[in-house]
Amino acid sequence: MFTRKWVLFLGLVLAVAGLASAQAVQVRTFAVGTRTIWWFGNVTGKAVDGLRIAFDGPVTLTGKLEVFGGLQNVTGTNAAEFLFQGKLAPGGFVELRWEPADAKPVLVMWLSGGKPAGMPYVTTVPALIKVLSGGLVTLRDADPQAFTTLLTEFFTVNTTLATSLGQLGLSPQILTGMLMVAPAEGIENLLLTLVGSFGLDTVEKFMGALDWSLIFKALGL
Repeated sequence: MFTRKWVLFLGLVLAVAGLASAQAVQVRTFAVGTRTIWWFGNVTGKAVDGLRIAFDGPVTLTGKLEVFGGLQNVTGTNAAEFLFQGKLAPGGFVELRWEPADAKPVLVMWLSGGKPAGMPYVTTVPALIKVLSGGLVTLRDADPQAFTTLLTEFFTVNTTLATSLGQLGLSPQILTGMLMVAPAEGIENLLLTLVGSFGLDTVEKFMGALDWSLIFKALGL
């Protein structure tokens, strides 16, 4: 059982920890006997109305607890990815339990109005690219001209990218044309192919290879 003082203390710890991190999700794990408990804290600094979480394989959710809010699972209990909707205050957190216990989250993202609320917790390049692909399509469909301008600025900031693309027979102009017409799944497959060709097989390599700040800012990450 949680005491009120303990819950308030935990919320404060999560909020303070979030100030030192660019991530909007504060992840905590605790060993309880032979089990591992996962807590996901809202350190966006504002209330959120959704949680998206994906795993490295299918799982069955076996338990959920929220503090400072409530989120309902709208995707069932057996899947590799889940969506929760409701409301969670700043400093609030969600405890989730699942089977098999050794499954790991690869993406945890708070949502606000259906859009990402801050930088997600992400552990694999495919999970990160999935977020980027969906966000890029949303930006493109909302304002194609602004999307083209964003890509132009991105290529301008990353001056070595044109050379790297040239080694694959591509150019910034060709890549922009592809991104302007491809669906989210097509963009996802394209980016996966590119990062695989460049050997960017970890999130750290992916983040360090280019300046993503313009893209992340446009996506609200």
